Formats: sequence, C-alpha cells, structure tokens
Amino acid sequence: MQKCEKCDTTFSFKLIFKSFWKGYKNFVCTNCQAQYKFNFKDRLIGGIIVGLATLISSLIMNYFELGILSKLTLGLFSMVVLAITVSVLSASLFSFELNKK
Repeated sequence: MQKCEKCDTTFSFKLIFKSFWKGYKNFVCTNCQAQYKFNFKDRLIGGIIVGLATLISSLIMNYFELGILSKLTLGLFSMVVLAITVSVLSASLFSFELNKK
C-alpha cells in the first residue's frame, strides 16, 4: 500500500476501497489530513475491473440454459461478486497524487 507523502502513514485498505467504489472520491490521510486523489492510471484500472467483470459474467450467463429471469439474476450476481473480488485484488496497484489545492 502507498504511504502519505507528508507523514509516511500507510493508507488503510478500507479507505482506498471505499473511495474507489464511491466514484474515485478524493480522500484524506487519517494522520495529517493531506488530501489525495486518484490518478488516470487508477481510473483505467477501475474501468478494466468493471469491464472484465461484465465480460466474464456475460459468458457465465450464456453458458447455462436457464430462463431469462434466472440468467439475469445469475449474471448480476456474478458481475457484482467478480467486480468486488477483482477490485480487492487490484487495490495494491493504485497510486495516488497529493491534491495541491
């Protein structure tokens, strides 16, 4: 995990994960209150995560011979589970910029 540039405090996983799933919201260091923001690379990783989860869930949906409601339920459930799982695994790839404002 990345550390704060000002006070060298490690960002908590919960803080990063929550900020990511709230739409790349800026977050504040819990120790020194320095503001950080997601950079372009992080947004690209997030897009790949959601796209990958959607692709895999559509493949899962089309693999099974089920009714339309069952397929939609299976697809939605698998997309949510995959998106959360892959984002948890990729949280260590994120790097943040100090917000100079």
